[in-house]
Amino acid sequence: MNNTEVIAKLCHIIDLQNVIIQAQAMELNQLGAVVRAEEITAARAAYAETMGEEAPT
Repeated sequence: MNNTEVIAKLCHIIDLQNVIIQAQAMELNQLGAVVRAEEITAARAAYAETMGEEAPT
């Protein structure tokens, strides 16, 4: 496996973790905790840009 493949797989893992973190943040928000939606959106946009994808809306 070359470096590009390793990086792509690691980015995929990070993306999956981001989905989990966002779901947890939504659940915490239901309990009155602070949601870091702006930070999550910025991180997803940076990830998409790095991967050459369109940023999620």
